[in-house]
Amino acid sequence: MQLLIFFEVEKMAALLKELIGKNTVVIFAWESCPYCQRAKALLTGLSKDVAYLNLQTMPNGDAIHQAIIAQTNHETVPAIYIRQQFKGGFSDVDGLHRSGQLVPLLTGS
Repeated sequence: MQLLIFFEVEKMAALLKELIGKNTVVIFAWESCPYCQRAKALLTGLSKDVAYLNLQTMPNGDAIHQAIIAQTNHETVPAIYIRQQFKGGFSDVDGLHRSGQLVPLLTGS
């Protein structure tokens, strides 16, 4: 049983890596989350390459969320990745924006 659980964890970690590698910005969210909506509005206003992934409707959403928690110790949504690096939730990314650090992260400069 432990081997099966380990396999699933590894499988979800690989899937998470694949998902965050497809776009400059990846937001893992829940549909009813107001901070998720605010993150989406902020980031889609600054970048054309944003993926908004609803964990509640995607296959293996709960398992992907558990992989995010295991890798980042961030239990809430949104969980935001920029250029394959975990940046935190909305408050963290909004703080980067207010300090002038977000746009350089998005543009890679």
